[in-house]
Amino acid sequence: MDYAFYHFILPIPDHVDFMIRKLKSESKRLIGNYPSMHARAHITINNYPRKPLDVDVQGFSFLGRKLGLLPSVVFEIDGFDCFNEGNNYNKTIFAKLKLSEQNQYWLKLLKDIVGDSSTIPHITVARAITPEQFERLWPYFQKREMKVKFVVDRLTILKNLLLDIDQHAKTYREFEFRGGENELTMLDNLASTRQFKNYPSINQQISLF
Repeated sequence: MDYAFYHFILPIPDHVDFMIRKLKSESKRLIGNYPSMHARAHITINNYPRKPLDVDVQGFSFLGRKLGLLPSVVFEIDGFDCFNEGNNYNKTIFAKLKLSEQNQYWLKLLKDIVGDSSTIPHITVARAITPEQFERLWPYFQKREMKVKFVVDRLTILKNLLLDIDQHAKTYREFEFRGGENELTMLDNLASTRQFKNYPSINQQISLF
């Protein structure tokens, strides 16, 4: 049986994707080929566990109503940061998001709907590069300035077929954010009610996904 893997992302507007692609091209000139150098810019929210194709959760239609209550949101890129784990792989350089209180509140509501696997929302420039590549590339970004605001107006679900030859994720579903302040209050109340029902102990840690 074939399996699919789903990626929940916030897509980035074309003008920001163009800026990130230029940075990826500059990075390739400095360190050579690397994973993600051709990927379109996005903010990862969650990676949904792989499921057999005959139980692909009905296209995630059950998410549509709640996601539709969320309003569009403005994010701001403010420089660069990195994941530099103490091992010989999985070093990543990314465009850093400056998260206001409104951004954090909005992300809290979004992740209560779709779950959370990315603890630091970010836009990847160079992912899973080697220590040698990282040492050459990070000084190029470490003090580099980049400030740009952009609007996110939808959530996109990408789908990977694990046995697909090209292994490229394709757009599976999109949900627009059409809400306003009243809808945000409604979502927050729904989330609070659900947590109260499902987690009777106020000291219990809540796992969203």
